[in-house]
Amino acid sequence: MKLSEAIKRLADAGVDSPRENARTLFSHFDKVPSYKLISRDPETENPLLIEAIERRAKRVPLQYLIGEVDFFRERYAVSEGCLIPRADTEVLVEYAVKRLEPHSKILDVCCGSGCIAISTVKNTEGTTALALDISAEALEIAKSNAKLNEVEGRVEFLQLDVLHGELPKSGKFHCILSNPPYVKDEVYDTLQEEIFHEPKIAFVGGEDGGDFYRAITARYKSLLCEGGFIAYEIGYDQSELISDIARANGMTVEIIKDLSGNPRVAILER
Repeated sequence: MKLSEAIKRLADAGVDSPRENARTLFSHFDKVPSYKLISRDPETENPLLIEAIERRAKRVPLQYLIGEVDFFRERYAVSEGCLIPRADTEVLVEYAVKRLEPHSKILDVCCGSGCIAISTVKNTEGTTALALDISAEALEIAKSNAKLNEVEGRVEFLQLDVLHGELPKSGKFHCILSNPPYVKDEVYDTLQEEIFHEPKIAFVGGEDGGDFYRAITARYKSLLCEGGFIAYEIGYDQSELISDIARANGMTVEIIKDLSGNPRVAILER
């Protein structure tokens, strides 16, 4: 299969940015130097690469095919057992990194790949984190990412149902960080095809998308230190929802926008 044929295969399948996707797969599987992918049309007989092109055409996410993704200042291993870290979530991590004092203690709720806890710990002095998730498979991936990014001694992982399970008995935290499932139930089936290869439980957040925000805020606010805060990633249309939840729990809310001007992070404080 030639690079040009791979590009056409992906384009015909409706893949966004087919040229960039094909080049990335050729570079990853055949170790083709980038300059050869710009002005030349290399050909491959590598069965793993050809299979990856076909799987991408079936809308398997590129990140799963190459097994890794860059997030914030780190690199993360990913597989179909965890949500793929996205640039939107970097807004939350950047806020936490700038605000936290040295030697703070972090709680990451619904941690998935571990990217929030790991990148925050990696980029702050002496911080430690407890990361929670209901999925044993996601936690195994997160543990491997903590080791990959050399913070395994600073992040602890715990399997827990954050909606109904007992609160972790680990004392107080300076902040609670979370990118919980927040897609409305009725919206999920309208999302792009790649998302259906990711764990559904990492996306759906109930009828209005707020089930996890309500539960975490009400149940976990008692774990905050004096002066502590909750930082959530939110959807572009959820500012009013999260503001109502904050008020119902006696907390203030600040909405932070991303570079596109969309609401992206909500900061809740007593």
